[in-house]
Amino acid sequence: MRTFGYTYERINMEKLYTPAEVARHMGVTRETVYSMISRGQLDAFRFGRSRRISEQQIRESMSRRYQVVIDATQPNAA
Repeated sequence: MRTFGYTYERINMEKLYTPAEVARHMGVTRETVYSMISRGQLDAFRFGRSRRISEQQIRESMSRRYQVVIDATQPNAA
């Protein structure tokens, strides 16, 4: 295969999901997913007017959502 002077790297292509697919997976409505995107709770790629969400973005959103916040200024906070 001729590369014509260009170096090609293999790109890890992750599956991208529509907000409707993410909503079905999470058990919420499509509007809830759009709301989470607009509030910054869920990252999404934008292609024109379309939004697509990767598996990594879903995992990161869920891990942020279920983190326990401990107030270290209060005694016996844990």
